Amino acid sequence: MPISPAEASELDRQSLDENLPLDPARLVERMREELRELEPVVSAATLAAVAFRMRDEAGLVAALRALTEAIDELERRRNDG
Repeated sequence: MPISPAEASELDRQSLDENLPLDPARLVERMREELRELEPVVSAATLAAVAFRMRDEAGLVAALRALTEAIDELERRRNDG
């Protein structure tokens, strides 16, 4: 399960070491899985920022809807898991 930076700063080094895979290949795969999970949220947030900067109201509304859906999906998956 992914941990937030705030949670990571509260953990001591020993408990962190217990949760991380020792094999570098497994660690990389775990990181890739987390990035894949976050990709829709990051993409929608980027589109919203670009639409805002370009003053594209319709694009901003569409991007914010996509961002809301991506966050809802991410929260649903994390709560189910």
